[in-house]
Amino acid sequence: MFARNGRAPAKRFRSSTGAARLLGLLAVLMLGVVGSAAAADGVRFSLVKTAQSDSRSEYSWRRGGWQQSPPVNHLAILIEHGQTRLLFGTGLGRQIDAQVDAEVPWRLKHYGEVHAVRDQLERDGLTVDRILLGCVRWEHASGLADYPEVPVAASADSLRYLRAATPPAVLPSQFRHAVRWQALQFESGPYLGYARSLDLFGDGALVLVPLEGHGALGIFLTLADGRRFFFRGDGQSAQRPEAAAAVAPLTEAAAQAALGFYPRWIQ
Repeated sequence: MFARNGRAPAKRFRSSTGAARLLGLLAVLMLGVVGSAAAADGVRFSLVKTAQSDSRSEYSWRRGGWQQSPPVNHLAILIEHGQTRLLFGTGLGRQIDAQVDAEVPWRLKHYGEVHAVRDQLERDGLTVDRILLGCVRWEHASGLADYPEVPVAASADSLRYLRAATPPAVLPSQFRHAVRWQALQFESGPYLGYARSLDLFGDGALVLVPLEGHGALGIFLTLADGRRFFFRGDGQSAQRPEAAAAVAPLTEAAAQAALGFYPRWIQ
């Protein structure tokens, strides 16, 4: 459970910091409680577009043939639940060019102009309490370096993948600061076809599920009127039980554009 001020049982998160941050999860953080009914009424989210990659010159084998790769939006999902403000992923950050050049200087930069999530939010005086890292791959984690003071929650599988993966999938330059890691504990049981889940606030408004492939996460966002949305941090798309659960997926650029981008809120 989350809140900006207060305390709650910390079974769901364990935290480690410093040079050995990926070797062990040593301390338990005490997190605050938000009343379930009041929190559910206060849920809203916004798609913060940090950049777009144009890969139309690339082709991939899909649906039995070679197809032109669609454009990809690099998003951070800004979520407000009561008095708590979260980011699911960070999109591309202020230092993305330097991060790529440090690890894979030969790699073409398909992404366009970058508008880092921190720059966009600071213009409106918005701070972030916690980052939920849906995936440690380069396009999801770039903005972590812009928020070195903010705790970062990730799955244990994701942290194991981070230790084992190599560029260009993961860029070590994005994790050179002292990340304030918290390990997520999936203790909420099955959810919409997924075997494990974590109900962050205990009211069904924000539910995390582990995905197949490199420790990635998906997040279900349920608004007060019952509308439910799903965003996939990354992972293999073959596992999609959410498709049969009346959920609006936010994985395609067209669906994202239809909702609109920050500063527009969905509530």
